[in-house]
Amino acid sequence: MLEAFAPFHPRFVHFPIALCLVGAAFIALGVWRKQERWTGYGQISLVLGWVGILAAVITGLIDQTFAPDDAAVAALLNQHITAGIALVVAVGLAIYWPIRNKKLWQTSAKWGYLALLVAIVLLVIVEAWLGGKLVYQYGVGVQ
Repeated sequence: MLEAFAPFHPRFVHFPIALCLVGAAFIALGVWRKQERWTGYGQISLVLGWVGILAAVITGLIDQTFAPDDAAVAALLNQHITAGIALVVAVGLAIYWPIRNKKLWQTSAKWGYLALLVAIVLLVIVEAWLGGKLVYQYGVGVQ
């Protein structure tokens, strides 16, 4: 019965991508302009993005059962899954760090945090590229 609604994953990937990119941009803007209001907006965006990433990962793991049984697809799927799990961990760390260190924005640790945000943006780009390759090159999820 659920197969009638498959694939689920494409319905869940777009908002986390946007929320993580916007969150990183807002936090960088807040650090640059020294306005914690913007870093707060960024943190909220990252939290919402992280929840969306969890939904995307879960639905992606469900949808992989519908993928073609091909070695090239399986290799690309494994890379996509690995990047997705890395994104869950990285965004989770980006949410936790300012909670743990209340004075993050006043210390030099903010530069390490901004480096983490750059890594998150790069992971989002890689993850989206891998997903696009699965769809447009191998036809995964296309009916």
